[in-house]
Amino acid sequence: MNAPSQLSGAADVTETLFLLPRDVKCLKVAELTARLRDRIGPVAPGQTVITRPGFRLIPRLVPEPLAALVEEFRQPSLITDAILRFGREHGEDPAVILEQAFDALATLIQGRILVPAESAAADSIAPSLGAGQAFACYEIDFLVRAQDDSEIYKARDAAGEAVALKIGRADRPEMRAVLQYEARVLESLGGEVSPRFHGCGMDGGRPYVAMEYCEGTSIATAAQQARAAGDRDALHHLVGSLFVAYARLHGAGVLHGDVHTGNCMVREDKSIVILDFGAAIRIGEGAAASRGGIPHFHDPDMAGAMLRGRMPPPATPASEQYALCVLAYLLLTGLHPMQSIAVQDELLRQIVRRPPLPFAARGVAAWPKAEAVLARGLAKRSERRFASVAALAAAWRAISLPKAADPRPALDAALAPLRDTAASALPPLDRAWLALRAALALGDGELLAAAEMWIGKAEGGWAAQAVAAQIARAQSDHRAEQRAIAAFIAAAGAVRAGERRPATLAAAEVLDGIGGRPVDASALVTWATVQVARNEVGVADANATIGLRAALALGRARALPYPEDLGRRLGRAAADGRGDPWLWADAHFALGTARFRRLALAAPRPETRTGAAFAALRLHQLTGSPRWIAAARGALLAPAEGADLFDALLAVELKAPERAVLPAFLLPRVLGGSA
Repeated sequence: MNAPSQLSGAADVTETLFLLPRDVKCLKVAELTARLRDRIGPVAPGQTVITRPGFRLIPRLVPEPLAALVEEFRQPSLITDAILRFGREHGEDPAVILEQAFDALATLIQGRILVPAESAAADSIAPSLGAGQAFACYEIDFLVRAQDDSEIYKARDAAGEAVALKIGRADRPEMRAVLQYEARVLESLGGEVSPRFHGCGMDGGRPYVAMEYCEGTSIATAAQQARAAGDRDALHHLVGSLFVAYARLHGAGVLHGDVHTGNCMVREDKSIVILDFGAAIRIGEGAAASRGGIPHFHDPDMAGAMLRGRMPPPATPASEQYALCVLAYLLLTGLHPMQSIAVQDELLRQIVRRPPLPFAARGVAAWPKAEAVLARGLAKRSERRFASVAALAAAWRAISLPKAADPRPALDAALAPLRDTAASALPPLDRAWLALRAALALGDGELLAAAEMWIGKAEGGWAAQAVAAQIARAQSDHRAEQRAIAAFIAAAGAVRAGERRPATLAAAEVLDGIGGRPVDASALVTWATVQVARNEVGVADANATIGLRAALALGRARALPYPEDLGRRLGRAAADGRGDPWLWADAHFALGTARFRRLALAAPRPETRTGAAFAALRLHQLTGSPRWIAAARGALLAPAEGADLFDALLAVELKAPERAVLPAFLLPRVLGGSA
């Protein structure tokens, strides 16, 4: 077997014994918690996550054969010996194995996941200093964070003042230059938007830099508190303070180089202090090799270079502006402007190709002026962004806060049928759904109890069980949700052919958001898998596009991968002139194709007044434009007691139009033959 003697600059593979340290975890995705599986999304069977605590390499998804090969290094082994053993055990050609696994092994070695057996990196990360121990002229209090190249401690100087002490590891000689540079940057900044510099030097062969120990609140925590309180004024101020801090940093001639939530803290006076200048560079002096950071914050130029396997371009104020706008979007919504993707290459492709999602598409109330500012800062081409972060900060200050309309009169009329147990034109299933949506929109526990009462009076069937599952979820009643899912599967197993696709879409609605909850949905996923597999391509019946929506919704819920022929199915539907705003909006969010966005805007809307209004709400979620809310609101007439369900439901959904939904069991009534 002819093997390369070097793996991306690592030790000679013909002589070096490599080891997979004990603290490296190789975990099958199927064995992870529901919360983590939901974050990863649908993956091919047999995928494994490889990670190492405290190391900068992002957890990697690898196929089962590669994970098995990596496990060969639990005992020290030459690369060639491990591949030979693996080849004999699996009956495969070692030369083919090396060719297929070369890039992955190189990445794991570069990330210090596979390490030389005799190196210090083979040991698990552990604090090297204890409380009360002296280091240089400081007394250690406690470890703040340990990483593969450095440790950060809270310590005290001779006068008892608290400092943050960043110490390079003894086996990482390159950290001396890194920390010396960081010290020079901190000293030049003077503590205005950074920790104040205290000192630097060497002790016992280890470099260190000491700086002010900053007290405050994580910017992520401050944003979460403001979002929970619905306080957009506080969010506006927080993001504005972030932009001002970085504008001052750039004004001092420094790029931070590592923008993310963990590196920004809110002081007691609400100003922002920027932490960790280990990746900082002087503006105009950035070498391409110095680029780093978290992939979610990479700008399109950086992401494109990584996809092409090229050296990243130098960091610039424009690239940092992009990262700041990603962070601002995250603070305002709690979500990234792209769908969170576990596979890094797919995330990078989204950064290069896809525009940021409107807030409404993420279930967050639209804020058009704020979104317009962020969209400019997130422009794919750097010359289309603001001229500077200072200009970005000025544009942000000029944003006015949105004023929400008061829908209370229409809501009061809409909710009348729910509070009266007397006979009504609305059947119990409709009342249950209306009560659930009103409870969620208003945060009303009494209405949630009413939803539970009405669903108990509804006739059985998959539609009732789908609603029951969502009511139980809103009540955090895991057992009731599990029972409803089991009852849904039992009822759906006997549905007529014409109801299979709406039932599958309802299953996707139940599965959406189930991640992280102690509910076993595997049987429902299995049932949905069978239904998607039997969904004939190109059958032009009334439910054909609902079947496509079901496939899209299951992918969005991260219950199943998107079907391989999904693009062909969608193309056939477009060629046949089928489809509606819901289908094409779902397709756009799933695949990011501008054509589907245009199809959604051009698609005929239902002829019924309320159907057209709900379609307008879906277009609002697609575009973020308030004109679609106005279109939906214009269709609303204050309903009298016993009025049509859709009038009442529309009044409720207008309370939070970014989260408005038209559930699967109601679609046939709204869409009719246009589905």
